[in-house]
Amino acid sequence: MENFEDLKHFMDTVNELGVSGIDCIVYQDHNMIFRHAAGYSDIENRIPMQPNALYNIYSATKIITCVAAMQLVEKGKLLLNDPLYFYLPEFKDMKVKSGTFVIKPAKQHIRVVDLFTMCAGLSYELDTPEMRKLIAETSRDFNTRDFVKALAKEPLLFEPGEGWNYSYCHDVLGAVVEAVSGMSFGEYLKKNIFDPLGMEDSGFSVPEEKRGRIAPQYQYSYETESVVRVSSDCIGAAGLRHESGGGGLITTAEDYILFADALACGGIGKNGSKIISENAINLMRRNQLKGKCLSDYREMVVSEGIGYGLGVSVVMDAAAAFRLVPENSFSWGGLGGVQVFIDPANKLSYFVAQHTLYSPKHLIEPKMLNILYSSI
Repeated sequence: MENFEDLKHFMDTVNELGVSGIDCIVYQDHNMIFRHAAGYSDIENRIPMQPNALYNIYSATKIITCVAAMQLVEKGKLLLNDPLYFYLPEFKDMKVKSGTFVIKPAKQHIRVVDLFTMCAGLSYELDTPEMRKLIAETSRDFNTRDFVKALAKEPLLFEPGEGWNYSYCHDVLGAVVEAVSGMSFGEYLKKNIFDPLGMEDSGFSVPEEKRGRIAPQYQYSYETESVVRVSSDCIGAAGLRHESGGGGLITTAEDYILFADALACGGIGKNGSKIISENAINLMRRNQLKGKCLSDYREMVVSEGIGYGLGVSVVMDAAAAFRLVPENSFSWGGLGGVQVFIDPANKLSYFVAQHTLYSPKHLIEPKMLNILYSSI
């Protein structure tokens, strides 16, 4: 810990940005080499960050979903270049938007890999005719398969494989896991990832006896550079029984770092359990985008040298990205401020927990990683 004083000092200044608390864990080769928390979990009552607090991790769910689907690829139950309709027939005859008013039959089928890479042509829009209909008819009491069936009725934004758009792709991938495994998505994750790694506090719902551990949730305003307290309910799932592969998991920093550590160490967890092969991890952390897909993605990340693999942001060229991190390291985060970074070359994993919606992570995460890599 003596090598990380600069990182601790930086974390202690993060609350000056107006966010709530921040908790960081770093593992290297199954050993915790850093843990520090700063700021408050409950600002109003001046309660510090709690080590076993539960957080809505929103889009940090996505890496777990992609690993779950890659497990099925490893078992020969799924091919990345398979048409999606092999598993979800409702996606066979898709329509695609052409301009503002024209909707035409899609020329290409969505492939499974297009879900991983966000190149399927789907949107992240809930305010659509089919979604409004589903919500009205069910009073939000619908499951994961119901949700993706409604998605399939909406026209695509572009031909599959011809663009990149952040979307419900990984929710659909969760439905693929359900269709192939014959289990609910939550059951599959518990049996194949959470239980093997000892992640006892992870899932799509929180038992009543643990609800007191859910961290207060805040929302950040860029205008006032301050936060207001909001409901701690997860807004990542659209329906009551919708187990959202794109943003529905609730977990602790201590649980998530076990998952990240396994990916940093060839798929083998701290307790010796293997959840995925090193070959699968290596495929996930290679850039999969080119042409318009890559340029679309970089409009969102606003950085050269960064690409997108199978559900993760990947460092293609550290010099072009102006980062001190190794190439082919990978990461993703969530709406509530959580951030995961995984570096298999150094068997290093990093997880930052926050519960601040729209947290100014661009002022935090790159600096923390630069400090970390100057310290190891």
